[in-house]
Amino acid sequence: MSKIINVATIGGMVMERGEESPDEPLRQFREAAQKLDGTGVDLVITCETMMMNQPVGSGENPENPGPILTEYMEFAKRNRCTVAGAARILVGGRSRQSILYYGPDGSLLGMYHKMFPTDESIRKGTLPGSGAVAVDTPAGRLGGILCFDLNFDELRDEYTRLRPDVLCFSSYFHGAHVQANWALRTHAFFAGAVKDGTSDILDPLGRVLNSTTYYNRIAWARINLDRFVMHGACNSEKWPDIRRKYRDKILIDSDSPSGFSVLYSCTDEFTAQNVAAEFGLVSAEDYLNGCRKLRENVLKKLPRNE
Repeated sequence: MSKIINVATIGGMVMERGEESPDEPLRQFREAAQKLDGTGVDLVITCETMMMNQPVGSGENPENPGPILTEYMEFAKRNRCTVAGAARILVGGRSRQSILYYGPDGSLLGMYHKMFPTDESIRKGTLPGSGAVAVDTPAGRLGGILCFDLNFDELRDEYTRLRPDVLCFSSYFHGAHVQANWALRTHAFFAGAVKDGTSDILDPLGRVLNSTTYYNRIAWARINLDRFVMHGACNSEKWPDIRRKYRDKILIDSDSPSGFSVLYSCTDEFTAQNVAAEFGLVSAEDYLNGCRKLRENVLKKLPRNE
């Protein structure tokens, strides 16, 4: 069934020489919060620059929140929304770079710890996370990515298996086309909160829906989480019949350059998965895995010297 949410990402700014005042992260968040309060936002992602004044070895305690985590909690409660907030925290006395998920009542719903801190950060004492984490929230199933994580396909592949609705990317660097790769391979929306460069929100096919500009640090998009991602190769002949039966109750959004498409349910009567099952649509993952298996079976039958 159609699940539409409003997503906002907050870009961060850092001075070239790192001369920010101790309260700069909070000042930037509060500026953005004033623009987002009362707008009906459902999910907010903050930038990794919220850690700019949290050196390795420091951090807030999630069980006894300091100023940054308290801001996240209060914003989530005030707006009855979900916040994916970046912060350095202390867990068991060890310093971690994390994304913490706060629900509409201000409760902590889960955490993701950066799986791949930079080599320098690890040597200084940052403890790496153990892997991908998907957290179920009122704003959908969320997965976290922190900056340097974006370089590692094994984390992306873990999220492909966990199937989040939205990947929350909090980062000092942008990542360029790698963002689109993560969105397409995980079939998730990708919401980036990035330093200086554009903070972008991408659809499950890796296309940019909205970006920040020089004049505005907040990217905003209205997205539908009820989706079915497929390849056109074994599905496109069925689309006319689906459109004839359901008309405006569904949307089939095709991306010709990639060959992939998304079926969205635009009604409360049924899900995109219901329609896929009715018409025998094959998901993108199942189709590609079928191609892999077919290739393997053919090769197994060949003589060893071929």
